[in-house]
Amino acid sequence: MKKFLVTLILISTLAGTASFLSYADRALFGKKPVSTHLRVVKGTSVKSILKELEKKGVVEDSLLAYIYVRFKKLNVKEGCYSFNGNYSTVDILKELTKGTPCLVKATIPEGTDVFELDKLLSRKGFCREGEVLSLSKDKAFLSELQIPYLEGHIYPDTYLVNEKASCKEVIRTAVSQFKKIIGNLFSGYTPPELVKRALKEVSEEKLLTVASIVEKETSIREEKPLIAGVIYNRLIRGMKLQCDPTVYYAYKLAGIKKDKLHKGDTSFPSPYNTYYTKGLPPSPICNPGIDSIKAAMYPKETRYLYFVAGERGHIFSTSYNQHLKNIRKLYRNGKKVRNR
Repeated sequence: MKKFLVTLILISTLAGTASFLSYADRALFGKKPVSTHLRVVKGTSVKSILKELEKKGVVEDSLLAYIYVRFKKLNVKEGCYSFNGNYSTVDILKELTKGTPCLVKATIPEGTDVFELDKLLSRKGFCREGEVLSLSKDKAFLSELQIPYLEGHIYPDTYLVNEKASCKEVIRTAVSQFKKIIGNLFSGYTPPELVKRALKEVSEEKLLTVASIVEKETSIREEKPLIAGVIYNRLIRGMKLQCDPTVYYAYKLAGIKKDKLHKGDTSFPSPYNTYYTKGLPPSPICNPGIDSIKAAMYPKETRYLYFVAGERGHIFSTSYNQHLKNIRKLYRNGKKVRNR
């Protein structure tokens, strides 16, 4: 610091200004309210960065600031910086040496499956197209994450991610969040009798599979425990679940895109197609949200065995005849139905 002051003294002498030291002290060490964001791109010169900060009123004297940077041998690093509070120029310069990473939002909606996640993360630039699908089959990667499948183990949420994060790093973050949330949820869990009767051997994977179907069947929070109750009732009675979302997923796994199901599509041979196979699919068909998982864990006790999508939610029934009446009523009202 003494050498720095000597340099300033020499400058003040050359400038012939008695008040220079006072000015320099105020310009470099005086604090003032600052509220701004700055992105430092690799290769940008320190001078241009300081000029920009001077224009924003953050740095009072860019030349003095530059002399300080050179004298103190500060290494200004690329990154994204947010300033909100009282800062001096020296405070700002020190912050710029931290290389704070630039964060971007990555939102994974509830019910996203690995096919949709692949498109989402490739659009964001984190993954190459098809990379998520490859990782979902990568046994070594799944072993590292300590999960049997990627599907069902990605926690739907909005993440602030380093824009330079790799595809694997983003997935690790979402799986880590899943483990944190779900670990707390399943800790000390005692399955209700309905769940035990339906699943026989209750496991986290079976519950997540039920939750994934519930997630795809309804977005209405209040309906979710009821949908789960219907699923369990049908399992107990040995009835096929006959859930449309499982058919769509079966086609996706086969590399076939289906925007709409037609007559005959439900006979597609796949262990994931619950029109074709009795019982649950082998694994989750999407990444369910917390409400769907809770619904699978704590379903509503009900006698319902069927449901059909109406205008404001699903219409439930205990018998097939009543179910058919509900469907005919909806058709008369011009509603396209998706029934169970």
